[in-house]
Amino acid sequence: MSIKHCIIHSLSKSTSESNIETVFRDQENDNEGAGVSLFTQLKQSLQRSATRQYGLFDPEQSDNPLPALLAKFEQQELGFVTLTQKMTEQLKLVLAEAPEPFSAHLLFVVEELMEHQYLYVFWINHSDAQYIDSQLSVEHLSYVNSSRLNYVVKFDFSQWAIKDWQQYLTVQISRGNNEIAAGFTQFVGFVSGVNLQEQTTEFLNIVDDYANSLSKEESNPTKNAIVDYCVDQDMQGNPINFESLSQVLNEQEPDKFANFVSDNQEVPKKEIYTHRNSLKKYVRFYGREKDLSISFSSDRMEDNISFDPESGSLTFRQVPKSLQAQLAKYLKKQQE
Repeated sequence: MSIKHCIIHSLSKSTSESNIETVFRDQENDNEGAGVSLFTQLKQSLQRSATRQYGLFDPEQSDNPLPALLAKFEQQELGFVTLTQKMTEQLKLVLAEAPEPFSAHLLFVVEELMEHQYLYVFWINHSDAQYIDSQLSVEHLSYVNSSRLNYVVKFDFSQWAIKDWQQYLTVQISRGNNEIAAGFTQFVGFVSGVNLQEQTTEFLNIVDDYANSLSKEESNPTKNAIVDYCVDQDMQGNPINFESLSQVLNEQEPDKFANFVSDNQEVPKKEIYTHRNSLKKYVRFYGREKDLSISFSSDRMEDNISFDPESGSLTFRQVPKSLQAQLAKYLKKQQE
């Protein structure tokens, strides 16, 4: 079982003038059955998110108690229940001035995978629904909406131990409520450790140079394979490990791509996180305006699609058969 610890506490503020109330469990929740299912759904939602950020504890936020609490927990000087209660109290403290009422359940989970330990904190959202009871009356209920994540933090103990590593925190922070978003950021003490778009752009420039060193037959398939691998890793919430990617690309020369990346990086790194939208745009062009939407694979450029930057015209020398049929039908109707 990968879940080692699991517990739920709650915070609520009934009116804008009232104090925040807390409800604590004094024993851990069952780490099997429905609890596992809920954690799995929430974790998958975090992994699918394209807006999560990576970073570290803000070194300028000297009054942040979380690093010390997590260090004591890791050294087994602090129990899991006590750790989560203290973290909930800290969140209550930073949200004390929030003007709007709210109600939240906080799910804390410690997961162990391949000798790596992670701590997750999920601010759980609820949605309202109706159901028909046994008396055929319509009633209301509130259920956990695991597909909508507003505030999440994932802490990687192994990455935290790496000197100068600045991406051991993963956060999802919605801007729907600015006060709570700011409070959650302060609670974590989060600061971004990397600009994902810039980091991904640098990586893709290296991929371009690598692809240009290959034959024409190998170039585009290699770029597509790299992007597919990176998107898949991103969907799982994992960084791109260049050695692993290099082995996937070329089993006969497993170090070839990794060495090329290392030789061309401004600051050598063995792995990075990437920006998913930048990856997709690398192999697929798309754009949308009010009455126009265009999308096509970059492989088609200079094949049967060309672009003139001076005039801004895009020329298609071949279009999908379904589109041809629609256009022919439209022209025929216009001529009638």
